[in-house]
Amino acid sequence: MIHNLPNILTIIRIVITPMIVWLLIGFDSLALHAFALFLFVIASLTDLFDGILARKLKVVSEFGKFMDPLADKILVNSTFITLNILGVIPIWITAVIILRDGLVTLLRWGMLANGLSMHTNNLAKAKTIFQYISMYVGLIFILLGHFESFDTIVAWAEEWFVTETIFTLTGLVTAYTGFNYLWINRTFLKNLFTESE
Repeated sequence: MIHNLPNILTIIRIVITPMIVWLLIGFDSLALHAFALFLFVIASLTDLFDGILARKLKVVSEFGKFMDPLADKILVNSTFITLNILGVIPIWITAVIILRDGLVTLLRWGMLANGLSMHTNNLAKAKTIFQYISMYVGLIFILLGHFESFDTIVAWAEEWFVTETIFTLTGLVTAYTGFNYLWINRTFLKNLFTESE
């Protein structure tokens, strides 16, 4: 059982994601929105620990290599789309995140199909940190919207571009890491396009 724990955590993240979306979009309730934030915290923790456990227990599997990044993208993209629908995050940032993840996923699958591993770097970690900060900020602002007493805080954050700065940095860092992945794996892409001619 313990050897399957990393994969179980990955599956939990996938299962929790639609519940978060449903609670946020389907209801206008403080309690249910707070529960959605609680579920998001759990999902975030599974994202943090599944890879760590897999390496510590030495049970890194092909299933985990494939499903872990896919589960991450499902959670992140779904949450950003939801926050965009609720008017918390600008649509261009959501579009950048979806486009970047789509391109990187296609690149990874293409390289795996050719028996290659995709070159990565630590910029992806910075991208993940920025994205999670933005998601937490967005979810917290949804909760604050249920309290009139916090209207001043929300107005101050908007007036001084606090949230806008965080979201914009997230979009820019995400876009940069996407271009960086294409650049450091440019040899594969060059060979791919050469063969297709």
